[in-house]
Amino acid sequence: MLKTPALLAPQSFENKIPGGARSLQQHSHQLEAACPHAVPVRFRILSQSPLQLPRSTMNRAFVTIPFYLFILTEAAQAQQSFPKAIQLVFERNCVGCHNHAFLDKVDVSGGLALDSFDRVIGRKRPVIVPGNASASELVRRLESSNPQVRMPKGGDRLAPDAIETVRNWIDRGAQGESRTEVATASVPEPPPPISIKPSEVFVPYGSRKAIEAGHSLEERQATTPVVPLPGVLVVEQDVDKAPNRVFEPYTRGLTGKIGPLPAVTALTFSPKGRSLLVGFYGRVVVWDLVESGIVQELNDVSGSVNDLQFSPNGKLLSLVGGKPFTQGEIRLYDAEAKLRLISSFAAHKETILTQAFSPNSQRLATAGLDKVVEIRDVATGKKTAEMTDHSDTVQCLAFSPNGDLLATAGMDRTIKISDGTTAKGRMTINPEIKGFLALAFSPDSKYVLTSGESPEIRWWELATIADDLTEGGWRPTRKMDGHVGPVQAMRFSPDGRFLATASADRSVCLWDGGTGHLIRTLVDCDNLVYAVAFSPDSKLLAAGSWDGFVRIWDVSSGKLRITLLQKPLGRDGQAEWLAVSPDGRLDGSPELRKLVRPRGTRSVEKVHQTPGLLAESLQVRR
Repeated sequence: MLKTPALLAPQSFENKIPGGARSLQQHSHQLEAACPHAVPVRFRILSQSPLQLPRSTMNRAFVTIPFYLFILTEAAQAQQSFPKAIQLVFERNCVGCHNHAFLDKVDVSGGLALDSFDRVIGRKRPVIVPGNASASELVRRLESSNPQVRMPKGGDRLAPDAIETVRNWIDRGAQGESRTEVATASVPEPPPPISIKPSEVFVPYGSRKAIEAGHSLEERQATTPVVPLPGVLVVEQDVDKAPNRVFEPYTRGLTGKIGPLPAVTALTFSPKGRSLLVGFYGRVVVWDLVESGIVQELNDVSGSVNDLQFSPNGKLLSLVGGKPFTQGEIRLYDAEAKLRLISSFAAHKETILTQAFSPNSQRLATAGLDKVVEIRDVATGKKTAEMTDHSDTVQCLAFSPNGDLLATAGMDRTIKISDGTTAKGRMTINPEIKGFLALAFSPDSKYVLTSGESPEIRWWELATIADDLTEGGWRPTRKMDGHVGPVQAMRFSPDGRFLATASADRSVCLWDGGTGHLIRTLVDCDNLVYAVAFSPDSKLLAAGSWDGFVRIWDVSSGKLRITLLQKPLGRDGQAEWLAVSPDGRLDGSPELRKLVRPRGTRSVEKVHQTPGLLAESLQVRR
């Protein structure tokens, strides 16, 4: 994703981005300062992306970009961390190169990591002399006039006040701050208000007619030929698909300076279906679908919100994410007590991208940039199993419906089936077809479904997988065409009748959950779609996209019911919001309602404000 065609770990950036890791870190903080609420940690790099990289890079790589750094506790014991002022100096100027991920790359980090208090103070060759800043190697390099010696290397000298902050800290003894044990929920301070120039946002009224599909398996299965090479195992070859759908642009809707809007990176319905939770960088908002509006905001998140899931028993909400170059974060909330934070703890060596609860709600599996899959006991938070078989970022995972198996996949182009309790490997499928971004078990446990950079939906029947390895390579039991761009997410409906997939081609596809046939393609979105979720009764389907919109459809008809947008940190400290129906009606917070006006009509038209529009449109029962 500069959420992108291959996702690379941050360690890979130095050879992909001009200027290397330090330059990337500087660009990250420039973007943060310019637009802190509109930029998620994960991007998908595509030609439509407003952030321009060389086209060869955009067409071939999904990149995870660091925007913030945060030091989390590692175990159930107290640790020391930098004072906040020192941490901020290092984050903005140093840890792009000097972090634990680059310690083995001396030409990048110089063997120095400044992303942890213990890594600085505990060095065998100290760079800090507590009580004597002038004798400290770190200060000498910060103040050096020689660009080859000065830190940051090749960059401008730090601002005098930043250097003075470091000097004063060292002269006072270079003391750290104690962090409490992981079982204690931590709530980071909210970011200070930042003045951002408002941008114009167009919210279309209408919906486009869904593209209905036939149900012929022969029509839907791909027919890519296999090159016959006698005596050689030939893997399945993929043909690059370029997004080629062109639709009439929306002309009628609302416009106003209500941006920038935060890109939606995760969403989920509450267990009873009364609420919809929407996640983006640093925050989660809770839409009350009965009372019509945003009623709660989880603003205690330290970094990206990469996945939101309620436990199958409905008692917990789990949020995973974090800030690159530091450990990932897991936050557990009490779903039965107004999402009260229960615990927050560090996990993995890098940002967590995906998670899954076991069907009995007792285990939580997580994975991400560090290539490791971890299984934790939900009650204690302790890691009970670990799998390190992947050689690249793990993008997706899922438990089988009975919890016996755990399937994982990612950018190493492999699908691994492991024991759902011990994480011991049982099977590896290596189709060599580009990276995987989405995965699910079928409700009957017979199939593992995958998709990603290769946008077809592949059904792998586990009972016959050995028979599918032929001279033609690994062959899925079914391969269904529908999308023309990378598939970011897939979800089965709770009743198992439907499968929904979200794609960078700006569409959401609805499939038959039993046969795999494509039913229809929803084409109302005008930007990359990252996340999808079904309501508990399987009647509604929600999707979140890069432009900050959440759209909700009726599953049975494919008709758009409502378009939602949310903007955190309004003037009163609460999230502002709008709900717009296809027939041109509007409801929202007072501030945003005042800022929007109709567009696309020949005559003057009033905005039809309809209190309770959200509840009326979705007809969710109390």
